[in-house]
Amino acid sequence: MNKFLMAGIVAAMAAATSVATASPLVTANVPLDSRYYRYIDKLEGMGYIKDMPTGTRPYSRLDMAKWIIEAQQKAQTKPMPGYLKIYYEEMRADLAEEIAYLQGANTDYGSNIKLRAVEARLAYGDMRQDSYRYRKGINASWQPLNRNNNGYRYGDGINIIGAAEISGSLNKDLALSLTPRFSYDKDQHGDASIEEGYVKTHLGVWGIELGKQAVQWGKAPFAMSNNATPQTMLKLNLLEPHTFDNGFLKFLGKANVNVFYSRLEGNRADKAHTAGIANWQREKDHAGLLGVRVDIVPTDNLSLGLERVSMFKSLNKHWILGDNAESDDQWNDIGGIDLRYRFPGVQLYGSLYGEDQAGGFPSEHARSVGVYFPQLFGGDGCWDMRLELSDTNNWWYGHWYLVNGWTYKDDILGDAMGKNTRKYYGSISHYLANGDRIGLEYTSMDMDRAAASNPRVHEVQLTYAKKLNKSLYLDSVLGYAKIKNADYTSGRSDSSKLVAVGLRWEY
Repeated sequence: MNKFLMAGIVAAMAAATSVATASPLVTANVPLDSRYYRYIDKLEGMGYIKDMPTGTRPYSRLDMAKWIIEAQQKAQTKPMPGYLKIYYEEMRADLAEEIAYLQGANTDYGSNIKLRAVEARLAYGDMRQDSYRYRKGINASWQPLNRNNNGYRYGDGINIIGAAEISGSLNKDLALSLTPRFSYDKDQHGDASIEEGYVKTHLGVWGIELGKQAVQWGKAPFAMSNNATPQTMLKLNLLEPHTFDNGFLKFLGKANVNVFYSRLEGNRADKAHTAGIANWQREKDHAGLLGVRVDIVPTDNLSLGLERVSMFKSLNKHWILGDNAESDDQWNDIGGIDLRYRFPGVQLYGSLYGEDQAGGFPSEHARSVGVYFPQLFGGDGCWDMRLELSDTNNWWYGHWYLVNGWTYKDDILGDAMGKNTRKYYGSISHYLANGDRIGLEYTSMDMDRAAASNPRVHEVQLTYAKKLNKSLYLDSVLGYAKIKNADYTSGRSDSSKLVAVGLRWEY
């Protein structure tokens, strides 16, 4: 871990928290798979949101209510295109209580816990192989056409999935959320679980969350994403960013702090032993996971993120100093910096991350760069495009002592691309006047490039989303993947197909 990165995180944390004042309303978070994230990206890209959202997700309902108020004010001088107004109205209706509180009309904020949504999804998968293993240092698997899905795996053939979202605030200081999920397929048969469930309160300006939920840090989530099953964690964050209005720290603009602690699964040593991993005894059951991230917004158009996440057997003074004892390698670090800059009509973003260290500096690297065109053709933004390139090196996500690697319950915690992979991603979307959206996505991954017969993956997905009536939404996907040198077998060419249709009733 780079000592200078650790020093920057500590300094920014101290600056942001030492002058923070009154605490705002405590609300539940918006799940990472919500369409609201796409809506916020679009509203921001079209110039209706000046307050730049950071790379730390999930956002709270209060966060999104603030952005909707900002969009409402901007719309008074800049009329919204028809499709964007539909998205805005959807969010405004759902966040009405939070908006009323922010505008001072609801000073007696009472209980609003309720069933917010029920989802039903029917999917059909046609796969030569339902998942593929990584090699050497990553004891986990990946599935074509299926990433960032909270660890869920599609079975071959018919899949039936149901979920409900129950959330809200008991009062101004306490909120909760619960997402039960049921799934059935012929491979795994029936499964019922709590996909997410947590309580949220505060101590002064600090929000405190305890329970199970997915997090995503950074546009290219090299350390933490919703690729794996959500973990039970204790999470702390400033309930709202602190603004440095004056003084020598004014150049920081706004800053926020997020910290979490969790423990990984309790069978990590047995899992490594079963997989035939050498030195499996080195693994640690219930290994700890500690993450710290600071987001800084120096100007309206620039956002910076500094983060450090550590998987550890134990912590000592070397961890605090930001280096590692060469003879007693007790933890594995991923840390780095990401940034985003907003130009008129285009956004650029990128990241540089390091893993492990030598002499106090990262010895392994991953990087990404992306560009987003929110108004691809014309000023109404009915077409947009996103292009991304990501790259990891040969030791990324692996570790000498924590031999399962950067994994949790058979999934990588960060980006499913794995080690020594170059990934290209592109998407283009068209928004119809009635709010329907048609999207086309392409992903290409040259995986584990040091292997003699390394897998090469090409995926294409066609998506369609539609509002059927006031409270019913449809989303669908048609996907095809081609895997060359599948399962590291020279000349083997596998294909996977996925057709899925989902309905979501909102209340």
